[in-house]
Parts: sequence; structure tokens; C-alpha cells
Amino acid sequence: GLKRGNITFIEQPYYKRLFTELQMEKPVNKIKKIMLLGFPMVDRYYAFSPASHVYARLDQELRLVKLLRSNGYYVIYKPHPVTLNDVEGIFYGYAGEIIKPKFEEVYEKADCIMFGCYATTAFGFSLLTNKPIVLIEVKGNFRYPRAFELIKQRCSVVEAEEVGGKIRFDKKDILAAVEDSLENINYDLLYEFAF
Repeated sequence: GLKRGNITFIEQPYYKRLFTELQMEKPVNKIKKIMLLGFPMVDRYYAFSPASHVYARLDQELRLVKLLRSNGYYVIYKPHPVTLNDVEGIFYGYAGEIIKPKFEEVYEKADCIMFGCYATTAFGFSLLTNKPIVLIEVKGNFRYPRAFELIKQRCSVVEAEEVGGKIRFDKKDILAAVEDSLENINYDLLYEFAF
């Protein structure tokens, strides 16, 4: 069988400089606005990740928006750039706001950033910020154990699983993760793998 490789990286001063710049933002003390980053809603199945098809992810994102709004949070939906024109209309009436610009240009609008999937460049950028982050991790994803151990120190991780083509998560776990994300900001991941 295949052996798991080691993570290697090239030290780049760019990330350290960007990290230093992003850390100058005012820290979040209370979460009122949550930005949910959308999955690319395309007609293909991503075999490397469970429940990585449009129906499971669309259902997950709509349920998350409804849950967060019903618990008093203002939800900003950031569609994936590949399908932003295709899905924005679906979220009208659900999200408080739908934004199209690049994530790096609008992340500061939110107090907390929520990812239903970590396989996006926006996730890497968000790790450099001082924003609280919630990651919904579907059981069965391929991940490097050491890196994921450190991700759990930077992000509040909610365990989920695919059941019958849907992503199942506990609503209480989502809400607790949002609140816990304020205190769960540790940058050891960056010091070990980025700088």
C-alpha cells in the first residue's frame, strides 16, 4: 500500500511578514458576525474527501446558516469563487449578506470564520489572521496527524460524519465551537509548518 509521506515546506519570509501584518488587526472579543465559506458547488465528486459533492455540502451550508441565524448571529455567506454566480441566489433570504470579492479582501467583515471543508486556500490565509475559526471536520478526511493536532489548537473543530449522503453534526457542538473559538487561537501550527 501507499505510505504516508512527510510534510515538507520551504521557509518563506512572505508568510511571516503577512502574519505580522495581519496580527495588527484589532482582536475579536465577542462574536456577532460569522462568515461561512462556501464549498465549490460543481457537478463532480471529490473522492479524497467524504460527502464532497454538491448536494451534501449545499444541505450542510443551508442548515448551518439557519442554525446560526436562529441563534442570533449575523451570517455572511462567502461563495466559492468557482461557483459564486451559481449559488448566490440560493442563499438570499437565508444569509444576512452574500459577498463576492476575494476572501482576503473581505475576511475582516466577520468576527469568526467558519469552514465546512479545509481544502481551500482561504483556510490557509485565515490561519494567519487573529480571527476565531470554526472547522467542521467530516470523519474520513485524509489528514496528516501532526498538522491536524495543531489545527485543533488554532481552530475549534466540530466532528461530523456522512450519513446517507448528508453531513451530520450536533447543533450544540457548532454553537459551542463558535464561542470556544475566541479562546482557541494558538499559532504553533504556523511556527512548525509555515515560518
